[in-house]
Amino acid sequence: MLALDYSLLRDLVHPCIGAFIGYLTNVVAIRMLFRPLRPWHIFGLRVPMTPGVIPSKRHDLAVNIGEMVGRHLLTSKDIGAAISDEPFQAHLAHLADRKVQEIFKRDLGPLPDIIPSRFKAYFQVGVKTLKYQVSEGVNRYLASSGFEEKIVAAIVGRLEVLGDQELNSLLAPENRQDVYLFIDEVIRALLGSDQTEAWLAGHLAASLRQSAAQGRTIGDLAPEPLVGLVKSVLRDQSSPLLQRMGAQLADPVLRAQVVKGILGGVDHFLETLGPVGAMARGFLEMDTFEQKIGAYLDEKEEDWVAWLRNPDVQGRMLSVLEENIDSLLDKRLDGLLAEVDENRLTDICRACATQVLAAFKSEGALTGLRALLHVGLENLLDGGRRPLGDLAGQFFPGDNGQHLRAAIVRECVDLFRSSTSERLVHSMVNAMVDTLLARPLGRLYDIVPHGVRQGLIEYIILTSNRMFLQEVPGVVESLNIKGVVTDKVDSLNLLQLERLLLSIMEEQFKYINLFGALLGFLIGLINLALVKLV
Repeated sequence: MLALDYSLLRDLVHPCIGAFIGYLTNVVAIRMLFRPLRPWHIFGLRVPMTPGVIPSKRHDLAVNIGEMVGRHLLTSKDIGAAISDEPFQAHLAHLADRKVQEIFKRDLGPLPDIIPSRFKAYFQVGVKTLKYQVSEGVNRYLASSGFEEKIVAAIVGRLEVLGDQELNSLLAPENRQDVYLFIDEVIRALLGSDQTEAWLAGHLAASLRQSAAQGRTIGDLAPEPLVGLVKSVLRDQSSPLLQRMGAQLADPVLRAQVVKGILGGVDHFLETLGPVGAMARGFLEMDTFEQKIGAYLDEKEEDWVAWLRNPDVQGRMLSVLEENIDSLLDKRLDGLLAEVDENRLTDICRACATQVLAAFKSEGALTGLRALLHVGLENLLDGGRRPLGDLAGQFFPGDNGQHLRAAIVRECVDLFRSSTSERLVHSMVNAMVDTLLARPLGRLYDIVPHGVRQGLIEYIILTSNRMFLQEVPGVVESLNIKGVVTDKVDSLNLLQLERLLLSIMEEQFKYINLFGALLGFLIGLINLALVKLV
């Protein structure tokens, strides 16, 4: 029994040695794939099989791996297919929705504060360009024929609409009272102005000179009713006037003046006689002569009064006065003005202007003038019921209304195209843009409707897919995946590369070692069988 067991053990030694040799050979072979890392030298000669296969062929391995990945594993077609798959599309939709919601729900401040600092200079240039382009665009449009046609049509249409409206629709009665009060103040100021008085005096003087140059008389300037009134008053007052003159003769002062006048007349008469008058003055005693005249007037006082009250005397006096008035009215102005110097004429006209304005400046005259003006205007306006077009036709008859309308349209168009309007447009656009930029944006989620947000998300997805599908081939080609993988593998540390390969093939290497042991064991059995047969 023991002999049998010993013989069996002796027979199993060869297969076991073969198994060990096979296992050890595979372990050494696999180990020599990675080690040694550097070549070994003995007596200056490099030991064969050093360094190991992987370290010595690392670059070739890297090129092969890069070729495999770039040409076969990560092709543009495969990447495009992966992009079109539902998982990627669902992830893209979720990502787009999340990013849009994140941006839209953020409480944003003014737009300039949102722009990154490195882009602020470009943003400011863009804002200035926007302001300039908008302003120039508006001004170019204002200068275009299209704008002119539209603004002319709008103004004409508006004027026609206003022409059909009553004055009350534009200016209510209570508002017209304010206008009347303003006119009253203007009239009061004009009547009290020195410029008005100077103008009126100058106008009177100019009118007199013009009438004189035309050869007109005083009667031509005096109204006929005024002349008749003067004569009528003269006829009515001539008798009382003469009676008062008779009563005045009893006044010592007046009588002394009469005596003095008679003496003056006598003295003048004697002077005209020359030497005879001087001789006659020697025979006359003026004091005695004065006393005689006074005594004569005292004696004849009642006769003078009776004579002045005589109807025939009064009739002759009235005739003389009327003849003098007619003579004055028939007197030519040029002859009258020739006797008056320029300064006196100016003073006379200024005095007349002062008197005329004083009459109008009285409270009663002003009240009457205001009432007359108010009533006249209201009658003209028919209580505010007259259409504006009717009033315009009355104030601007014939073609004047069309000319006025054309002037209004032309002025409006010129106003829109003036340099002032151009500067105003630039100022308004600048202020508008600055105001908009200064306002906080807030939450876009509260401003942008849901449909717009959803459309934006769908547009982002569609644009991203189109960009991916169109650009993936060029992107993959430009990435040079083969070169990137080759360089990455070639740059790996040998120990890292060893761990990488072992982590992938460690299980396979273990089975290779076991297969080597099994193969060695079988070879040992075959060798044993051959020995037994021999």
